[in-house]
Amino acid sequence: MSTFEQKLVRAVKRKREAQGLSLRALSKASGVSFSSLARMERGEGEPDNNSKIRLLQWLGPDAEAAGLRFDNVAFVHFRAAKNVRSSTVQMLLKAADCLRQSMGAQIDPASRDREDHDDNGFTENVPRSKEELEGIAEKFRTDLGVSLDQRLDSLRVEVDGVSVIPLRKTACLDARTTNALGGVAAGEWSAMSVPLDPDNERWAVLLNDTHAVERQRVTVLEELWHILLGHKLTKIARVAEAYGRTYDTTEEHDAYFLAAATLLPKAAILNAVAQRLLSQQIAQRFGTSCELVDYRIKRLGLWREHNGKQIKLSHD
Repeated sequence: MSTFEQKLVRAVKRKREAQGLSLRALSKASGVSFSSLARMERGEGEPDNNSKIRLLQWLGPDAEAAGLRFDNVAFVHFRAAKNVRSSTVQMLLKAADCLRQSMGAQIDPASRDREDHDDNGFTENVPRSKEELEGIAEKFRTDLGVSLDQRLDSLRVEVDGVSVIPLRKTACLDARTTNALGGVAAGEWSAMSVPLDPDNERWAVLLNDTHAVERQRVTVLEELWHILLGHKLTKIARVAEAYGRTYDTTEEHDAYFLAAATLLPKAAILNAVAQRLLSQQIAQRFGTSCELVDYRIKRLGLWREHNGKQIKLSHD
């Protein structure tokens, strides 16, 4: 391990033992897997950059005392691949700063770091049941005046205080950054939501419009659901010359489930499966990808029926 990782692992172990925490308890508090923590303490592996951020956040003020710190912290909602490259994260941080400046943000990003630093861990989320999520999605469509068998173009949905800005239509970024985010890095991120005021009432959503429109429809809904559900902001920071982020798996699941359920209502999928429609036919009807249709069918427990798998008891 490098000097930074060694200091981090020592500081985490020192605090864990002082608080009488087991590795499993630390895993639950920090969001870093038990196996990763065990390897770190045995000196058999290094934490990745996302784990470093989680552990630094768990350490709180003890991180400063150990000579460990965040640099260039940003708080956003961030839809990207788990192993997104540091260079891509850095460009998105640049985009976030630009959006705040161009849209008259009334928030100091550094103040969020000070507030979050005092929170010595993560708030545990209680997962919503599938029934709750289905009801939330159904009400959303009802409020929009869209029937359960009607296609919803989520790119036309307007939410008070939220501005959705396609990457290729923003004048905020320089051409080189825009081309990189829409070119070599396009496969690594889908969207980023940036808070513009302290109460999180105003937002700018940067949408990767180089993706297929079917993907954009689910992506923008994911971001809107993060905002509408009041999810915690992702922390993106530079640690030891690389960039990483935190994320909450429960909140990511809920936002994606709701986006899928909003585009593909339960009643419509039940009816489509009963009619023996193919995934491609359902996707075409609702303007989504086949992958999203398959996700909904599987989550509704209808995969066997969709594939026409017959079942019977054998005669002994």
